[in-house]
Amino acid sequence: MKDFLIVGSGLAGLSVARHLEFKNASFDIISDTTQQSSRIAGGIINPVAVKRMKPAWQVEEYLPYAKTFYQSINNAFQEEIYSRKILNVFVHDIEQENNWYQAYDKARLKSFISSQVFKNKNQNLNIGKIGKIKAGIIHLTTLYQCLKHHYQKQWVSETFKHDKLEINESYLTYQNVSYKHIVFCEGFGVTQNPFFNHLGIYGNKGDYLIFKSKALQIKELYKAKYFLIPLSKDLYKFGATYQRKPLNHEPSNEARSQMMEALDNMISVPYKIVRQVCGIRPTTKDRRPVVGTHKKHKNIHILNGFGSRGVMTSPKLGQKLVKHILTDEKLDPEISIRRFDAQI
Repeated sequence: MKDFLIVGSGLAGLSVARHLEFKNASFDIISDTTQQSSRIAGGIINPVAVKRMKPAWQVEEYLPYAKTFYQSINNAFQEEIYSRKILNVFVHDIEQENNWYQAYDKARLKSFISSQVFKNKNQNLNIGKIGKIKAGIIHLTTLYQCLKHHYQKQWVSETFKHDKLEINESYLTYQNVSYKHIVFCEGFGVTQNPFFNHLGIYGNKGDYLIFKSKALQIKELYKAKYFLIPLSKDLYKFGATYQRKPLNHEPSNEARSQMMEALDNMISVPYKIVRQVCGIRPTTKDRRPVVGTHKKHKNIHILNGFGSRGVMTSPKLGQKLVKHILTDEKLDPEISIRRFDAQI
């Protein structure tokens, strides 16, 4: 009998796998390619909610752990998974500039943002002033490839069939293999999960453009309406949009038009669209993750509902869930699945 079966290989599933490895627990991962939000995301670790100039949710707890977690993967695989970056935020008017200075006076933001706004010196960008945030970026494709190769003996590339899961009092069986626990990390796919489809997790579709521009020549991160993220070989990622309907995995023409208009306003050099990608973020009404154990089945667990902050929050949340399962450590009420019990 193995200790765990992990369903899903996005940020949630890989975080759980890594923390189980730390505990020397045995596990398998089963995953298909239907949910793409983790893999197509921008990968930015941003400690500031820029629109309101407020600290990201519980940033003091989640950010340091995320940095340590990703740096450990850097060291283990000798790959650049995580790198520090400056996020340059476009300051459009005097009101936004005043808001920036007011934000800097707040103790929780002072260590993350610049004490002043600066004149933009890059002639390829259509903006007068910028503020700077100490941010970082996770190279998600490299992260995924490294961990899939690392866990190749435990990895099954197929669609999980919920009706094939046999539930016993002290163990579970799937495809003739027995496990002590199962952890569902399915992203938006959880809406089709009969054990957790009561949670009200809904989808928020995000599109990105990948474009090429030899003339742009930037290495830092930028944000106006959307994020501008340098990749390599003169490629850039631009986005992402937020769209409630339709929730499909087809790139949206409406989103493409919105992003191209914003990109034309943001840069002043030629570019060529290479492709458009999209994914559906899982989120909740209260915008908090869902972590914990099924009320009836004590060996069935969930990690979900990251929204757009999963890159920063998933490492610590994976640790919290593993501790909760293995040592019965209590979960914060704000993230615990128990807050949904009244809805059952």
